[in-house]
Amino acid sequence: MSEVKEPEQEDEQSPGEEAETSETKQTIDELKVVILLKGNRAMVGVQSPDCDPVFTTLEGDMAAALSQVPALIESANAKWDANPRNPKAPEPPPSSTPARSQPAPETRKSKQPSFF
Repeated sequence: MSEVKEPEQEDEQSPGEEAETSETKQTIDELKVVILLKGNRAMVGVQSPDCDPVFTTLEGDMAAALSQVPALIESANAKWDANPRNPKAPEPPPSSTPARSQPAPETRKSKQPSFF
């Protein structure tokens, strides 16, 4: 005979709440680091989902770029905690002047005679 086990009780959290919490943790823990090297200059960037990327440039090789990554991640996390996305540009106010229509092509007579 097989033994039937009853499901274990969760600590005051329903399965749906647990899924949301773990999903939120996954997106918060996800981080992309990009290093571009050109000559003796490096551009280092970090990005997290639903946050604007943060970039910096510096002089040096890969070792110098890698040494700056932890500090850049800390400053990016501080920026993202305060404001994860830059505010959207405001919509321009509606124009008070009516839109102009294209004028009809004018038939001007040239001062020079036409030879053709």
